Amino acid sequence: MKNLFKSLIVIMLFIFSVNSSFAFSVGKLEKYLKKSNLQDTATVAISIRNADSNSVVYEQNQNKLLHPASTLKLFTTYASMDSLGYDYFFKTQFYKDSANNLYIKLGADPLLTTVQLKQAFSELKKQGFTNFKNLYFDDSIIDKKEFPQGWMWDDDISPYTPKVSSYNLDGNILRVNLTKNSGELLSAEVKSAFPISVISNVKLGSKYDYLEVNRYNWSNPDVVELYGNITSPRTVNIPISSMRRYYIHNVQKILEDNRINISGTKYASKLVPENAVLLTEISNPITTVIPQILQNSNNLMAESIYKIAAGKKYSATGSDELASVMFKEFYNKNGVETDNIVIKDGCGVSRNNLFSVNWMSNVLSKLYKMDNFEQFKDNMAQSGDGTLNNRLYDLRGEVWLKTGSLSNISTIAGYVKSQDGHTYSVVIFTQNFLEEQPKIKEFENDIINIIYNR
Repeated sequence: MKNLFKSLIVIMLFIFSVNSSFAFSVGKLEKYLKKSNLQDTATVAISIRNADSNSVVYEQNQNKLLHPASTLKLFTTYASMDSLGYDYFFKTQFYKDSANNLYIKLGADPLLTTVQLKQAFSELKKQGFTNFKNLYFDDSIIDKKEFPQGWMWDDDISPYTPKVSSYNLDGNILRVNLTKNSGELLSAEVKSAFPISVISNVKLGSKYDYLEVNRYNWSNPDVVELYGNITSPRTVNIPISSMRRYYIHNVQKILEDNRINISGTKYASKLVPENAVLLTEISNPITTVIPQILQNSNNLMAESIYKIAAGKKYSATGSDELASVMFKEFYNKNGVETDNIVIKDGCGVSRNNLFSVNWMSNVLSKLYKMDNFEQFKDNMAQSGDGTLNNRLYDLRGEVWLKTGSLSNISTIAGYVKSQDGHTYSVVIFTQNFLEEQPKIKEFENDIINIIYNR
């Protein structure tokens, strides 16, 4: 009995020492938040948990439903990888049936390039395949909804939100070179044979840098207008207006260059028949994509694997709606309630997504204990990586975080290994603010440093 009493005393002292080691930080955090005038107009939600015990250390506005922005990628990517696995390869496959029809089975591969397509057709020619009856695309891997629900109309021209399609190719981006000529305006040169007109009204200025890109889809989506003053010539990335037309245009040119003849129907959509024979394929590993999503916040890649994973799991055409089912099924299976969230896409761009910081910190703590967590964490951003490139310089090896940014929205979520020896699940949402984004990022950095016990 005496030994039991001593053991209880030791345990209580240990708990007290752990709480005391963080007690000052909590007080410091509360003092910092009270001093900040950010909360006078903006909404700030914070949830901090001990990742090992999942116990709440600090919370504020923890149950408010807010926009997660790109921090959502942590949770959709984890659920997607549960379906796909780290050994998954995106595949673009070329089949021939008994009637000499050629089928291109699309893989919605976000890594696929025109150069790889050229190599595949060159391989077909080497095998002696220079004449086919018809050419079909099997584009059934994901649906034809290129913009998820809740994306804004002006996202259409943002290089960070290209359309998502079975016909993913070249990052779904056109590159336009703005170069100096003899006149006042800069010349626009498109690095593609795709039929698009770019009208440049951009001047080379020295006082300020401003560039506006406009595309009028309701009248002519293949005309882009550029306006502004820039300090030096540059390359401008413009999302492709129609991925199917872009893909077909490139295939058509490659066929002509290789003198491969299609005598009948070209470019119709049709499933690959069971008796078709695989001739060649293009294969790209998913392991290349995961750090691009978690560190550089690539929206095309996040949205693509989210849909592909759902299609694979349920043997169907992937969609955001089906992926939402996959997402909720995965977290329900792991003891997380999903009736109190709204999810509409896989990358966090949708303004219709609604999550609480409490939900996210709870899930982060649960993921922290899963068997394959270390492999996932190794792909997360540390200080100096991707969107953390210029942040928290001296905490590399101590933080693993995912950032998120939309207009008047800034979020950050992940793990902080504190000086008290514990790892904390941390989620911070700041929304509806008037300040510049750098000031909000500094606010987040200060909180992370306080958690670290600096």
